[in-house]
Amino acid sequence: MPSNSPADSSHLEPAVQALFVQYGAIYKWLVTGTVMIGTLSTVLSITMISVAFPDIMGQFGIGQDHAQWLVTGFLAAMTATMLLTAWLEQTLGVRKAFIFSLLLFAGASVISGLSPSEDVLILGRILQGAAAGTVQPLTMLTMFKIFPPNERGRAMGFFGMGVVLAPALGPTVGGLLIDAFSWRAVFYVVLPFCSLSIMLASIFLPPQDKTSRKVNFDWTGFTLLCLFLGCILTALSNGQSKGWTSNWILFFFVVSAITSIAFL
Repeated sequence: MPSNSPADSSHLEPAVQALFVQYGAIYKWLVTGTVMIGTLSTVLSITMISVAFPDIMGQFGIGQDHAQWLVTGFLAAMTATMLLTAWLEQTLGVRKAFIFSLLLFAGASVISGLSPSEDVLILGRILQGAAAGTVQPLTMLTMFKIFPPNERGRAMGFFGMGVVLAPALGPTVGGLLIDAFSWRAVFYVVLPFCSLSIMLASIFLPPQDKTSRKVNFDWTGFTLLCLFLGCILTALSNGQSKGWTSNWILFFFVVSAITSIAFL
């Protein structure tokens, strides 16, 4: 009886080999579709909100200096939490880590959509960015797990195409949603895709490899990086309005310098 596992399975973990046997050669494309749906949801959110700025600023009565945190906070949190990816994968496994990240992203999207003030909205965006920072690396890690070395270039091509295409579509999709509903719809639209990706991930993504070596995470370094990003971005975004030589701005510059040196 012919085997459904790939011809070269030496690179595969036992759990992945078992899933190939269960689903056949199409399994790698089932996984690719699963993780790409989740990734596209997070990437869309980066640019989709840009067209909602005028409506958000008008509703909450804030200026551009506050509104820019909706993007800056997202990107800063995403940058920081990318460092958590390896630890999450080793601790929870790809399946649980991916589902956890998407649940956090979906929850943050609900918080953002229901936000009664700009502070809650910014918090929701920061949580969205924190989740997106682990979803995208986990997607690449998962594809490396299931594709043999000679097919990884093609797999990364699919990944790159989605990551490039989604931000380009974001403003268009966001504009249509705002015209049809309101700015809050740009946060709700990702929920069906997150739900679908979570459901598929619970079926197709490989479970945790019990034999994998657990890794320790440098929480001190991670905290220093978060402090650096928060302080330097606060100083740069408020320097013009509060004065570059004001005590408040100088304090944030000094703290960012100290934390960056300590991190290195």
